[in-house]
Amino acid sequence: MKKTSIAFCAVMIAAFGLAFSQSAAEIAKKVHDLPEGNTSSATAVLTLIDKNGKSRTREVASWMKKEGEIKKEVMVFRTPKDVAGVSYLSFDYPDNSDGSVKDSDSWLYLPAMKKVRRVSGSNKDDDFQGTDFTYDDIGDRSLGKDTFAILGEETVNGASCWILEYKAKDTSAKISRRVLWIDKSNYVVQKGEHYDRSGNLKKKLFCENISKIDGYWVIQKMTMENIQTGHKTIYESKDNKFDIPIEPSYFTVSALEREILK
Repeated sequence: MKKTSIAFCAVMIAAFGLAFSQSAAEIAKKVHDLPEGNTSSATAVLTLIDKNGKSRTREVASWMKKEGEIKKEVMVFRTPKDVAGVSYLSFDYPDNSDGSVKDSDSWLYLPAMKKVRRVSGSNKDDDFQGTDFTYDDIGDRSLGKDTFAILGEETVNGASCWILEYKAKDTSAKISRRVLWIDKSNYVVQKGEHYDRSGNLKKKLFCENISKIDGYWVIQKMTMENIQTGHKTIYESKDNKFDIPIEPSYFTVSALEREILK
């Protein structure tokens, strides 16, 4: 009986070890490097809802192209009239060989001012154009900006997930830590929590309508809710296309200035 108990414990310990056989950093890298094609395009509807339930809707078109290890992405607001033409261009780079961060280059074009302004790294935790998503949320946040830890496991939306903590190395960051529930089967985020620099819960992320399109995993609906203000943003993507021809000229500051992307 004693031998049986010892053998059972050994099996349980081995099973527990297998569950955590990947390090937190390895899981984070697989999430970051999830295949998304060499090019892509999509249209998204953004619904902004205030604490009183009043909503506003915006439509955004986006294009992405990879050139070597550099990921270039441009987003353009189509509607409503007061934001039509607002454009955002970003170049995301891999971290340096020594593990240090190579921050992305980003530009925002405001048609009312006929001016492009640079978005600095210190602004990446700012909300993007009145939404509850930050510039980092809509881009590829560098892995070098965080440390990682596995906090546990939980089933979300029927998927067995790791609970993965991303803790900002920059102590002055507006978002000090992110906790994401990562699907073990495909490394897609199922939900998340964002905490402010005081350690208080600030925002919750809910992911829905996750499916494969042209062989790539796509989260077609994301809701980011600001717990502190009662405001939330619903992001719903459609017309997702991958590995299609896209003009390199789309990914230039001059394209923003000339307002050629509609």
